[in-house]
Amino acid sequence: MQSDGDGTTGKPLAPEGVELSGAMCVEGPLLFGARLFKEEKEEEEKVVEEEEGEPAAESTPEGAEDAAPPESPPATPVSVRVGSSRLRCSLCSGPFKSPIYLCTAGHLACCRCRVKLPSNICLTCGDGGGPAGSAYAHCPGLDLFFRDLRVPCAYDQYGCTRLVPYIDGAAADDQHQATCALAPCFCPEPDCFLVSSPRELAAHLAGAHAWPVDDVAYSEPRMFAVPVPHRRLLRGAEDADDDEGALFVMAVAPLGTGGGAAVSVARVRGKPPPAHCPRFACTFYVAYPPEEAAGLDGGCFFATVPVRSSALADGDGKGEGVCFVVPREAMHEREDGTRELVVSVRIDRSFGGQMNLVETTRITDR
Repeated sequence: MQSDGDGTTGKPLAPEGVELSGAMCVEGPLLFGARLFKEEKEEEEKVVEEEEGEPAAESTPEGAEDAAPPESPPATPVSVRVGSSRLRCSLCSGPFKSPIYLCTAGHLACCRCRVKLPSNICLTCGDGGGPAGSAYAHCPGLDLFFRDLRVPCAYDQYGCTRLVPYIDGAAADDQHQATCALAPCFCPEPDCFLVSSPRELAAHLAGAHAWPVDDVAYSEPRMFAVPVPHRRLLRGAEDADDDEGALFVMAVAPLGTGGGAAVSVARVRGKPPPAHCPRFACTFYVAYPPEEAAGLDGGCFFATVPVRSSALADGDGKGEGVCFVVPREAMHEREDGTRELVVSVRIDRSFGGQMNLVETTRITDR
C-alpha cells in the first residue's frame, strides 16, 4: 500500500507493468455457494466529469420545475442460461416455492424441506459441503427472484416457445401449461409409440399409416361413405381465430353383436383448451337405405353431440366423448358381405361458454 504522508493509506501498489482499472468492488452475498460482486464502472465517473464541464444551461422557464419527471422505461427482460440444478432444492431436488431458505454457505432449501428438518442446521453442510452447523435463514431476495423468474414451457421439445412462471401461481393469469396447444398426443395405431404435437401427429398418420385427411369447413355438412371399422382425420380451416386449424379424428367402430356401429369425433389436443378458445359440436345425420326406408317414409337418425379434446391415449378418443349410435338397418350391405356407413358430418364452432346442444337418439319423419 502507498502512504500519502499524513498517515492515510492511498491506492494499492500495482505490480510492475500492470495498470489499475480504478473500478471499485463491493463484496456481495453468497448465492449458490459463490460470492457475487458488483462493479462500479469508471465510465460513470467520466460521464459526471463531462457534465460538469458543459456550459450552464439556459434558465428554466417558469413553472417547468413543477412538471412531473418523465417515467422511467420498464425493465427489459434478459435471457440467462443456468444449470437446472441451480433452480432446485439442494435437499429434495424439487422446484422452489416461497419462502426460500439460504444457509451461510449458499445452499438453498425449499419451504417443504425446511419445515421437516428436526433443527435449523443445513444438512448439505453437515455432509461436508460447507462449514458444519451453518443455519438456514429466510431470504426475501430469493423469493422475489424466483417469483419473477420465467422458464421455458414444459412442452418446449414439442415446439412451444412460451415462457411461463417458474413458481406455480406466481402469475394468476398465466395457466399456459395446463392448456398448452402443443402438449403431446399419442399415435392411435397399435404398436406405434410416437408421441408428438398434434400437427406433427397429423403428418405422421397421413404418411406412415396412410390415414385419409379431409379439410372441412365449419357449419357445412360433409358426406362420407366409409366401411366399418374406419378412422380418418378431419382438419378445420385455418383462420384468424384459429391460426393452427383444429384437428379431429373421426372413428367408426362396430358396436356389439347386433351389427350396429358407433361414430365419434374427437379433437386432437393433449390439454383442454382455455376458456377463450372456441368450442366445437358435431351433428351426425344418417338416412335409411332405400330398401329399408321404403316402409318408413324417409326415416333417419341424427344427433348433435359435444366434441371433446383427447390426447388419443385410448386409441382414437371415442372413450372420452359421446358416440353416435347407428343400427344395422341404417347401413348399406356391400356385395362382399361387408357393411358401409353413409353419414353426414357437420362441425360447428362457437366462442364463449359451452354450446347449447340438443341430443336426439332417433327421429323418424313420417
